[in-house]
Amino acid sequence: PQVDAATGRVTGIETLARWHHPDRGLIPPCEFLPALRQAGAMQALGARMMDQALGALSAWDGKGLSVPRIGVNFSTEELGDPDLAPRLDAAITRAGLTADRLVVEVLETVVAGGADETIVRNLSALAKMGCALDLDDFGTGHASITCIRRFSIGRIKIDRSFVAGIDHDPEQRAMVCAILTMADRLGLAALGEGVEAEGERRVL
Repeated sequence: PQVDAATGRVTGIETLARWHHPDRGLIPPCEFLPALRQAGAMQALGARMMDQALGALSAWDGKGLSVPRIGVNFSTEELGDPDLAPRLDAAITRAGLTADRLVVEVLETVVAGGADETIVRNLSALAKMGCALDLDDFGTGHASITCIRRFSIGRIKIDRSFVAGIDHDPEQRAMVCAILTMADRLGLAALGEGVEAEGERRVL
């Protein structure tokens, strides 16, 4: 869940890939994603996540639950697919939703690393469709302000390494304050990742 720090209201949901293994239990993405990438299965995983995310949002709507938007992480492989925009448009329509309910999450390392033209075109097309664009793990990939503007980013997600311990570490607090000031001056929304302690929530 993504929560407004001032009101406590749920403003969105982020979709996360997890593997529930019958013997090993819950396996984190850092263990299974490299194997999927090596097998060329990242786009298949992305399509599965997208279908489940949009289906969940539609189901919540049907139950009268207020979840404004749902966020889905997109791999470099997916963003490099020339058919991404029309495929997403069709999936959103099938789910009976509108594009503004979908948040496309892009890793900072993708935009900071000089994205190829297909990725640039896809992100532009998704923004024109009405999808929101989030810059994920901000602070870890050296994205410039120029990159943020070029890719129509609407919100930065402050990496959890900056958020952890913000309630008792003055340096952490200063870093997050600087990021929030920058976001405010650029007219961007901001979201802190991985808030797990009441003290962290209170300081944010």
